[in-house]
Amino acid sequence: MLELTFEGKSYQQSVLGPISLRIHRGDRICLLGPSGVGKTTLLNILAGLDTEIRATTTGPSRELRIGYLFQEPRLLPWRTLYQNLALVGANRERAAHLLGQVGLAGSGHRYPDQLSLGMARRAALARCLAVQPDLLLLDEPFASLDPERASELQGLITRLLDQSPSMAMVCVTHDERDAQALASQSWWLEGSPARLRVAGAGRGAAAEADSRSGLTLLGRRA
Repeated sequence: MLELTFEGKSYQQSVLGPISLRIHRGDRICLLGPSGVGKTTLLNILAGLDTEIRATTTGPSRELRIGYLFQEPRLLPWRTLYQNLALVGANRERAAHLLGQVGLAGSGHRYPDQLSLGMARRAALARCLAVQPDLLLLDEPFASLDPERASELQGLITRLLDQSPSMAMVCVTHDERDAQALASQSWWLEGSPARLRVAGAGRGAAAEADSRSGLTLLGRRA
């Protein structure tokens, strides 16, 4: 179990208030809220990317593997897809397998600028999977995709989660339909500074959110 405690997050003004939540293995969570409320900020905190948060961690934090699909694919443009995946430790055989999983079989020699946005997102998803994540973080993965491509990516993510039932997911979205399609739980960020509200839960997954300033990530179910 990894525990992280923070009082909130401020830029020029306070963005996030004190938040407490739990994520268990296999949970599928969509994080919703209005633009600018702090959804990506919270995702960055979950990923450990926000070094300004004064946090304490306990438990096997080194064992926690996180895959982060950013809003932009962030593939290195001068490297092929094979080479991009090699940067996170995937050899050629493993990279080919992962690209096949996301519908890009035979595309390993292509460069990012030879891909559509939907294909680039799938390649970035393959890079996430290369680390065999315990927690998969998705930041607006369907943004700027037409409905057909977005539906295809939703189906792909669902299949990948079904194939790895212990992998947890937190997906930032502004569309409740994404939550209905993907999530067992919906979390809302509301207010200023933002507080977390659990709007729904399913699949027997446990979720807690209140005004305390703690975070427990990937704890075992009781």
